[in-house]
Amino acid sequence: MHPLLSNVNIYPFLGLYGNDHFPFDFAFIMEALEKAGYPDMHVIVGEVGWPIDGDKNANVQNSKRFNMGLLKHALSGNGTPKRKGIIDIYLFSLIDEDAKSIAPGNFERHWGIFEFDGRPQNATEFHYLAESTDYACSLSDCTALGYGSSCNGLTLQGNASYAFNMYYQVHNQMDWNCDFSGLAIITYENPSEKGCQFPVMISHGSTCFWISMKGFQTS
Repeated sequence: MHPLLSNVNIYPFLGLYGNDHFPFDFAFIMEALEKAGYPDMHVIVGEVGWPIDGDKNANVQNSKRFNMGLLKHALSGNGTPKRKGIIDIYLFSLIDEDAKSIAPGNFERHWGIFEFDGRPQNATEFHYLAESTDYACSLSDCTALGYGSSCNGLTLQGNASYAFNMYYQVHNQMDWNCDFSGLAIITYENPSEKGCQFPVMISHGSTCFWISMKGFQTS
């Protein structure tokens, strides 16, 4: 538990129509806290996201680009110039809200990662995820994912993480072998789960896993 905790909401999308520096507010907050005598206050980004409709800049492509870039940076450990480390974030939001006020703009009802009925906003990403998993397995060893094997019980996302990691390990842990068009990220935490071990084949203790739905919360 952190003795001091602060929550901030950051919306770079809204900054398109206001302060051009709005995306940098999180870094400014870190500096302000330090000057105020709270250098160790834990800060959570309570809401951050990008809408997928209701505005010329609100679409699935921009939302995906923003969310993937955000997650990659938040989990990279680079943090801000004043404070390194993983950033705790809550993506806004889980689903679209069809009854929400549109006074600020039509985009207010379209912040969801999922549509009103629970379908993913970009179903093609899941198709691409399956293709990327198959590709990674074809050039590595995914036999542990087979029926009755130690990693057979993983979810679709878990299968992708395992496949991406095996590809990354077999190909000498080169950074560019853990990307898969932005679907994966390098981590130094052990992603093994449910008795399924994610192998590390050379001395560097890093693994590769899928980031689209892992490593963050939704609000």
